[in-house]
Amino acid sequence: LVLGMLLGVVLGGGLVTAHFTGRLTPLYHKLGWHSLAASTGAASPEHAGPKMGEQADMPGMEMSGDDASGGGMSGMNMPGMPGMSMPGTDHSQHKAAKEAVPGHVMVQFSEARQQLIGVKIGRVERDRLRMSVRAVGIIEPDQTRLKRVQTRISGWVTKVFVNYVGQDVKQDDPLLEVYSPNLLSTQEEYLVAVAQEPRVRGEGEPLLVRSARRRLELLGVPADEIEKLAKTKKPRDTLMLRAPINGVVLERNVLEGNYVEPSTDLYRIADLSVVWLQAKIYEYELPHIKLGQPVTVTLLSDSTTTFQGKVSFVEPIVQEKTRTIKVRVEIPNEDERLKPGMYADLKIDHDMGRGLLIPDTAVLQTGERGVAFRALEGGWFEPVEVTLGGRFGQRLEVLSGLSEGEKILTSAVYLIDSESQMRASSGGGGHHH
Repeated sequence: LVLGMLLGVVLGGGLVTAHFTGRLTPLYHKLGWHSLAASTGAASPEHAGPKMGEQADMPGMEMSGDDASGGGMSGMNMPGMPGMSMPGTDHSQHKAAKEAVPGHVMVQFSEARQQLIGVKIGRVERDRLRMSVRAVGIIEPDQTRLKRVQTRISGWVTKVFVNYVGQDVKQDDPLLEVYSPNLLSTQEEYLVAVAQEPRVRGEGEPLLVRSARRRLELLGVPADEIEKLAKTKKPRDTLMLRAPINGVVLERNVLEGNYVEPSTDLYRIADLSVVWLQAKIYEYELPHIKLGQPVTVTLLSDSTTTFQGKVSFVEPIVQEKTRTIKVRVEIPNEDERLKPGMYADLKIDHDMGRGLLIPDTAVLQTGERGVAFRALEGGWFEPVEVTLGGRFGQRLEVLSGLSEGEKILTSAVYLIDSESQMRASSGGGGHHH
């Protein structure tokens, strides 16, 4: 039994040795076991190496006819040696092996491949850094030129002189008359005080008369009406309300016969010679807005006419949901062409000097860095990490990473970036497509 086991081991070992040394390969081919023959690592007879006297065909190597017959090496072309080269290889691949941007390497694309994927090349330009902030707003009355007309007495409206919204009024124009029993009694008290305490020469107005006069003033009776009352001794049972400013009636909330109280807004009158444009800008645009900055305004209803204004107020609060800030623009409106409630476009230009600019399509911005691709000779694209400044229309400011006049990739950036990352992860460096 032991002898049989030793014999089996010897025979098995011999078969394994014969298999891997290729001695059994001819047998495998005769039996049709080509896959087993391939596992031996030996070539089949029809794939065996050249016989003696035949020329070896080596990929990447070229030999002239004279050299083939003479056996010389001078006609062989191999890289790195005189007269020797290898297709698809140049010194740029050594540059590509170095990662200028983590996870990226240089890549090479043929002209045909570039046209197929839509490659476009631009340049880094030095230009004016002019930021234009645009927004849509609504025309409103200047709140400092807006007046609400109220009465200081309770009573009934006996007559209305201004009857419709939009009516122009001048300061001190009559608006309405109010009948008030309280007004009548206060005037009578004043006349009694004047009669009982005549003015003493050199002592000024008596105390009771002064107190009664003060009550009339608090009720809104004008000084000229009080003087007239003192002379005529005839009290009036109505009070005339007059326009406090020159302007346009924006609201009218009273009719003849209405009972009114001090809390009632009877009219709202606005001086529209200056109006406000209220608009909202985004948070990132705030650094480009300053008080007093000139603003160009265009009406949505008439884009051919522009108005000039200035920034008069920037709200100190950012709206949490929209991330916007309210901005107020003050606009002269002497001809009153701007009406409250109109929509208007505003444009604010902020000149920040000069700087380097590239198209916004030339940069891929990740959470860690911005990546652009410098276009080199021979179809090579080199990844470059760039530091960006602000946005100026469709262009971005470059603070570092690129220089003026350099060629850069401006389209198909995502495709080339993907290829660059794939080559970096495979360790293959740049590649020709």
